[in-house]
Order: sequence, then C-alpha cells, then structure tokens
Amino acid sequence: MLRADHIPTLQALASALLRAGEAEAALNTFDRALTLAPGQADTLHGRGLALLKLQDRSGALIAFRAAAASDPNAWKSWGSIADITPHEGERLDAIHRTADTLEAHCRERDAAPALYTECVTALLDAHRPEDAVAFTCEMQPRFCDEATAYDALGRAHYYMGAYRAAFEHKARALALSPAPTAQAPLAFSPGAATDALREIGRILTSHAISFFLAAGTLLGFYREGGPLPHDRDVDIGVMRTSDGGPDIAGIFRTHPDLILKRRARPGDRYFALMHKGIGIDIFVHDKIDDHLVCGVSDLNGDIQWRFTPFEIAEARFNGEVWAIPDTTERYLAESYGPDWRRPDTGFASAISSPALYMVDSYVRAFYSSARAKNALASGDRMKAEALIRQSPIPLFLNAPKGALTSSSKRDNGADSNALSLPDG
Repeated sequence: MLRADHIPTLQALASALLRAGEAEAALNTFDRALTLAPGQADTLHGRGLALLKLQDRSGALIAFRAAAASDPNAWKSWGSIADITPHEGERLDAIHRTADTLEAHCRERDAAPALYTECVTALLDAHRPEDAVAFTCEMQPRFCDEATAYDALGRAHYYMGAYRAAFEHKARALALSPAPTAQAPLAFSPGAATDALREIGRILTSHAISFFLAAGTLLGFYREGGPLPHDRDVDIGVMRTSDGGPDIAGIFRTHPDLILKRRARPGDRYFALMHKGIGIDIFVHDKIDDHLVCGVSDLNGDIQWRFTPFEIAEARFNGEVWAIPDTTERYLAESYGPDWRRPDTGFASAISSPALYMVDSYVRAFYSSARAKNALASGDRMKAEALIRQSPIPLFLNAPKGALTSSSKRDNGADSNALSLPDG
C-alpha cells in the first residue's frame, strides 16, 4: 500500500512519473513531499527536474539553487545549475562546486563505480586535468574496470597537452576492452540531423550569425543531397568577427532549449552540444595569415584544420537553400583528399585529413584509439580496424597489465607495431 506521508515512497513515485514522461504529476508529487519535509535536497532537485521538463527554466533554477543551499554537497544540483544558469559567473562557480563535491563523495563514501568516471569528467569540465590524473591514479581500483580507468587517464592527459601519455593510456584502454559484440543499429538519423541543423541554423540566424555547412555535413549534402547515413554528428562553420565574436557560448547558455557543454568557455573555437539526440559541432573559423583555420582547442598540437580562404555562397539541395563555401570542391578536396567523391565510411578527418595543420602525431593516434574503441563498443569491427590503420603511431594493443601511472615511459618505436584487436 502506498503511504501518502512516507517521503522515500513519494520521492520514488515522483521519480518514476518523471521517467515515464508525466512531468506534471511528478511535480505535484514532489510538492506533496516538500509540504511534509520542507527543504529536503533530493526532493527539491527532483522538483527542478520536473520543472525543466515543463519548460519552466527559471523555476527549475530556483529549485536547484534551493537544493544546493539545503545540502552544499548536492553535486547533482550544482551540475544542473551549471547547465541552465544564464550567468557565466554562477555557471563557472557551479562547475567547480560539482567537481569538488563529487570528488569528496567518491573519496568519503562507498560510491558506485560509475561515479568515478563521472568525477573525472567533472574535474575536466572545471579545467583541472592534473587533479583528474591524480584522482584516477589514486582511485583506480574503484573504477568499473581497468579499461575504464585507463580511458579516464587518457582523457585527462589529453587535456593537459601530454599527448603521448594520453595516446598510450587510450591504446591500453582499447586493448583491454571487451571483445566486439553484435553490431548495434546506427543511431544517426539523416532526417533528424537535417531537422536539428534547421533549428540550430534558425537560432544562429536570429542572432545575426551567418553559418555554413562544413566538414562531413557539407560532404553529405554536396555529394548525396543530405547528411551521410554513417555520420556521427552535424558540422557547422561560422566565421570569427573582427571584435572576437560571435558569442556562441552566450547564445547557447541563455537559450531555453539548449544546454552548453560544461567544458565550454566564452571565446572557444569549438562548441559541441546535443539537440534532440543529435550531436552538433560548431567550428569558429579564424583568418590567420593567408588561410582559414579552425580546430577543437587552443592547445599547441591539438586538432586543427587549415583551408584556402573562401566566401560563403548559397546552394540548393533537395529543394532547400543552404549556405556553403563558394569553392566547395576545393574545400572538400582539402578536407578529404582527391577521392572525396568516393564513399569511405572508415575515413576520419581528425586522423587523416590533408587539411590537418601542425597537429601532433600522438593526437591523431589518440583519436584513432578513441574512435576505434567506440567502434568496437558498437560492434563495428571493420570500422575499428580502418581507424587503427590510419594511426600515424603504430598501435601496440596487447598492452601489459600494471599499475596506472601519471605518465607512460613505454617506447612506441618501430618494434611496437603489432596490430590486433580483441577476438570476437
């Protein structure tokens, strides 16, 4: 029998209603629990989630703030504040509090193994990669498995700019990954991707920001009339203005339907977000000397591409007008090589694009390992093998077991060229 005055029961019921999409009923149930136990942090957090589902962003923010005030260690509420506040100062403070409180939770309690990976992500969101390395090395036995810990250590080293160590740890994570399973169905929908592209385009246009189809999205539209079925996300390009704009971070931070990635900061050259299940990548292009350059960060050696300058033109695909580089075929040849007209589902522009500029070889190898690991996880062994073949550093995948370290001393010389994958 349901006890109408039992707080845990009401919380469980409200959470179940929220998962079932019954946000209004969930909100009423959370409110009933709050009348019985005012100021309860978990209930306030649930109320915020229900209000967010009901498109009441300001009400949700009030609830999350109340939850954090009631329990300063409520790391989920701090994270939600970071996701939806329109104020950059509050967002940055909440990001750091999320990392601090989650790390404390992982250190002081018997936390679930998945939370240790989440803590590494929170530390990286706070731009604290050194802390993420130290945390991973210390807490390695509590991670879900050894591969997950190596993967976390690889990510943390990458954000430090320690690319060789990042690659070596990521390669070990790949070697320790489970054997491939049956291939999962493709999660990318070209139709949904086009819808997301239209919506993001409308948002950018409403702020007087011109955008153009870029990278794989341009390739798909120009060659096949729409997004490629095997693609991973939507690629959008914008031009940096003379005053340092556009303020992509500000637009996303204040829009009611968008959530800015916690790692993003104003002035970044790359922004990634999810919109209705579709990944969106926005690349800000800078004019440097006689070229246009875009990339994923300002770290020396990180992924960036350099193109011959172009203007923006309009083209019609399937009856719809889109902005594209006016020298489209030259842009595609610079991006994908002279055979860009031939489909190649294993090609990765972050690893093999002719347009890559001043990119560290270990960065490309890191991406090769990371994407091969993702391909294996989805059961696509052929794509994983194609990605591994593109690595400029030979992958030694039969990694020896051993304690995690904050840097790797293993030599990646010519003798480390054994190429193998977990057996299926």
